[in-house]
Amino acid sequence: MRNLFRLFVPLILNPYYYIKKIKKKSIKNFFEYDSKPYNRISLISLAINQVILKKKFENCKYLEIGCFDNKAFNTIPLPFNQKIGVDPLRGGTHRMTSDEFFKNNNLYFDVIFIDGLHTYEQCSKDVINSIKFLNKDGIIILHDMLPRSKTEETQEFSGDVWKVAVDLSKSKNIEFVIANVDQGVGLVKINENSIYLRQNGIQDKNFEDYKNLYYKNLPSVNIEKALEFVKGNL
Repeated sequence: MRNLFRLFVPLILNPYYYIKKIKKKSIKNFFEYDSKPYNRISLISLAINQVILKKKFENCKYLEIGCFDNKAFNTIPLPFNQKIGVDPLRGGTHRMTSDEFFKNNNLYFDVIFIDGLHTYEQCSKDVINSIKFLNKDGIIILHDMLPRSKTEETQEFSGDVWKVAVDLSKSKNIEFVIANVDQGVGLVKINENSIYLRQNGIQDKNFEDYKNLYYKNLPSVNIEKALEFVKGNL
């Protein structure tokens, strides 16, 4: 019914348009992202480029968990035999859940981008599985780690992936920063004997806990430092 209304009524008379605008303006963010024109795709592209500089082009392997509309996946300048996209609904190359993919996987990757189901339980599993199949000197990139408001923490947006950021910041032999752009882009490098540590009780925490207790201790960095981290200079 709403779609029919939008179709036949001019935008200027469409109340849904203005309701959405007013609602968006009423949301109060407790911090803001860097205003510089970088996003997750910028960081993925730089990571791919770094791998190609160190290896031959044909040796670079890329994995994406959660492809949706292929906004990121289609930008990866690798042939299909060197990149895999996993999504149970649309996009990518493999129509299945990430759990199903990792259960039968025997390939290793240089760059892994995780933007699947935006829940703590699933995202933490995706990180743990990705660590198992990450090549030496590889990097894991995660989206939606820094929601700015309770609205952005809903499943429609970032979910509670920030809890994975808390785990990673407390884990052993894992290098981790979050670029303060594009909903928060996590960057993970794995050292020898790395251990992903789930924090006791984190699954029960809410947005107010994140805002008042956890956010200030997360390794959020500006885009310049994030770029240097990807290049191995931070």
